[in-house]
Amino acid sequence: MDPRARHEGRTKTEIRMTDENSFDVVVVGAGPVGLTLANLLGQYGVKTLVVEKNRQLEAEPRAVTLDDESLRTMQGAGLIDAVARDVVLGYGVQYFDWRGKPFASIQPTRQEYGYPKRNAFRQPMLVKALFEGLARFPNVEVRFGHELLCIEQDADEARCQLDHEGGPSVLAARWVAACDGGRSKVRDLLKITLDGKTYPERWLIVDLAERTLALRHTSTYCDPRRPAIRLPGPRGSLRYEFMLRDSDHDEDVLNEQTFRQWIRERVAQDAELPLVRKAIYGFHARVATRWKAGRVLLAGDAAHLTPPFAGQGLNSGIRDATNLAWKLAAVVRWGALPAVLDTYELERRPHAAALIRMALRIGAFMQPKTVPGAWLAQSALRLACLIPACRDYILQLRFKPKPQLQQGAFRPTAAHPRSELIPQPDVELQTGEIVHLDSVLGEGFAVLGWDTPAFRAQAASLLPDGAPGRVVAMLRADEDFLPAPIDAAIVAVRDRSRELEKTLARHDAVAWVIRPDRYWSRLIDQNALASPARQSSQGDSHVPAHQALA
Repeated sequence: MDPRARHEGRTKTEIRMTDENSFDVVVVGAGPVGLTLANLLGQYGVKTLVVEKNRQLEAEPRAVTLDDESLRTMQGAGLIDAVARDVVLGYGVQYFDWRGKPFASIQPTRQEYGYPKRNAFRQPMLVKALFEGLARFPNVEVRFGHELLCIEQDADEARCQLDHEGGPSVLAARWVAACDGGRSKVRDLLKITLDGKTYPERWLIVDLAERTLALRHTSTYCDPRRPAIRLPGPRGSLRYEFMLRDSDHDEDVLNEQTFRQWIRERVAQDAELPLVRKAIYGFHARVATRWKAGRVLLAGDAAHLTPPFAGQGLNSGIRDATNLAWKLAAVVRWGALPAVLDTYELERRPHAAALIRMALRIGAFMQPKTVPGAWLAQSALRLACLIPACRDYILQLRFKPKPQLQQGAFRPTAAHPRSELIPQPDVELQTGEIVHLDSVLGEGFAVLGWDTPAFRAQAASLLPDGAPGRVVAMLRADEDFLPAPIDAAIVAVRDRSRELEKTLARHDAVAWVIRPDRYWSRLIDQNALASPARQSSQGDSHVPAHQALA
């Protein structure tokens, strides 16, 4: 039943709800995760409201690193140009030992997902670009100065009571996404706890402006006396982070004379730069015990808190939004069963937990306790880098957990039980234009495979019922485009880099069915294309409910 038609029998407060206060999805929190989710939902045509307790966008420059997967999401949201103009693309990290001498450098060059693996940004600039992007969508609204007080829900809807200048009001939503940060009010209201650990170590953050040193790479000082990090950013911004000791007092370390001396000991010309912000923070490695309670789902820091050492906290949150957005759209617009939302935590939790473990390992290396311990660890890394395979593993960030799904909304095979994020190389269009792959896959599902008569005849039937989709026929690198009958329903591309050919071969497939978040949902082999029979993914009784759109 449409929740907007269900007014009879409500309290006076509830009766005040109108059609303008009923939504498909209410997003709590106008930070980068909530705004990313809202942009994706806007593209899918989902009626969305973002509520934010603050009166304006967050101005704190918190996160400073975007990875390749996050930039791919910005591309998918149609905002890559707006975001990239304020991003330092492709920076590395240089490690300095306890004597101040460089001993290792990580400068990845691979761009398997279309963008550099490490990119410096400033959070207020990203938030501004995301917020301005919402103006494209008449189905998305943002209300500032609205604080969530409570949530009630039943089998049909969730009702959010909010407080604002106009007095209390109630919103009706089919689903609620909590993107309200590490101190999530929604998580508290639902009595969801966090598993994991909060660590005693604390760090001082100092943000500066108008830097004069052009070096773009991060410097990490693995010095047991005072571990420190120097992070250049866009438009002359610069961040320093210093680990604090138990004997340090907040009022002392926040004194400019103190931290400017620490900066001077690292890079003297940075010591007098204009101050933007100073703050002390601790770090956590914690994950919510559950990410879904009825019609409410947690995302970003509300669902998991990641130590900062790998720069993956915000990136994990953007992955949440990318995964959750298409599933919400599938349920409210494409006719999928609500069970598909149960795969959100199933898919995202293992990867988020793996990144937390990676961050803890990097943190242990960055925070040596003693000089002998620092010498031992740093010497071991120097020796490892003498071995080409080890050096490549480290320099190309191959130790980062792969974006893959152990179980969820996809159809595994015996040979390939885990779904993977497909690569995004550049491909050639029939016009000769070179573009990123995702730009031809569209915003919904896609079937991508080798251009054969059987593929052209059957590919469209592989798309999920009710969902938007596109068929992309692919030529090999050593093939030319030939004149052919125009089929407006099929896009043709050439795999000029051979990257897609290698990946399909590794999967023993001739085509993929690709989800909107660019993970494959189904591998198609030659035998599947040879048979004209098709089993409906909606009506096939042996297909689990959560795979209804796989």
